[in-house]
Amino acid sequence: MLWFMIPEMSWIRVRRAVLACGLVAAMACVATCSSTAAEVPTAAVSSAGPPALAGYQWLDVDGKPLPFQDHAAILEALRSAKVVSREKIGRGVAGAEKLVLESEGARFHAAFRSVDISQRPPPTGGATKPTMKYRDAAIFECAAYELSELLGVGRVPPAVPRRIGDQDGSVQIWMEGTAPEVVLVERGELQPPDQERWHQQKQIMYVFDTLIANTDRNQGNLLIDDHWNIWLIDHTRSFRRTEELLYAKRMNTCERGLWTALRQIDEDTLAQRLEPYLERAEVVSLLRRRATLIRNFEKLISKNGEDAVLYDLLPPDGSGRVAAAAER
Repeated sequence: MLWFMIPEMSWIRVRRAVLACGLVAAMACVATCSSTAAEVPTAAVSSAGPPALAGYQWLDVDGKPLPFQDHAAILEALRSAKVVSREKIGRGVAGAEKLVLESEGARFHAAFRSVDISQRPPPTGGATKPTMKYRDAAIFECAAYELSELLGVGRVPPAVPRRIGDQDGSVQIWMEGTAPEVVLVERGELQPPDQERWHQQKQIMYVFDTLIANTDRNQGNLLIDDHWNIWLIDHTRSFRRTEELLYAKRMNTCERGLWTALRQIDEDTLAQRLEPYLERAEVVSLLRRRATLIRNFEKLISKNGEDAVLYDLLPPDGSGRVAAAAER
């Protein structure tokens, strides 16, 4: 019996059984991919973000530090805080709203996304083979956050699933004091003080977007903070059902910590953390992309040497502070 025909069982257990028995050729591919990562001893991967990002303070509506700064407290506030107001956002994902939430006597902003589109585009060019299912889903923001934390990337702001009014969606804390890259370009102010560090951050972004198959990365969903750190938002068009590495031609290096995490992270932990947000086929596709990504970097390291491919992210130098951010 095929794995997708056994609804009463956890799909993770089914996947294990399929891998063991080799009943489905497609899933056998996942087993092969897993063996690549299994060559490295499994270790616990820290959920703490890069030290360079640790200095960011989460702010209230008046620009003062919130009484809660750790992610666990932020996530709880996003789940339970009172909704004071909501308004449409003029830039970014269609249908997104800016909320004012209140928790522990503090008011803070958050983004609410409720998009939920699932469709299968018709075949083109005379083809008869069904096309891949397409999803544009607010819940992907939560999956992107979870994966960012699992890999130690730490560049996706905390996000949780939540129902606001009669709409299900995701709520993500607002990043005060940041500017979208597109705004800095429009102002002629996109002048990072450290070009090498800027390039390193973009390489982290390409690796992450390749892993999650993000088809909608643009300058409007890159936020730049006061220390020229890049933050990543708007992931509703990610986690495509494809094995293709979308940004393979742009990836020539990888941050050392991210490389270690990609190889060491336990596959079942990855699946369990993402299962609440992704469909089975989306997780399987992600695991395949991960394995291919690892193989690609292994080839680069073999060809060019580890020192030419892997790097340690440079710290911000404290100069060239970003001008006051516009509302995104």
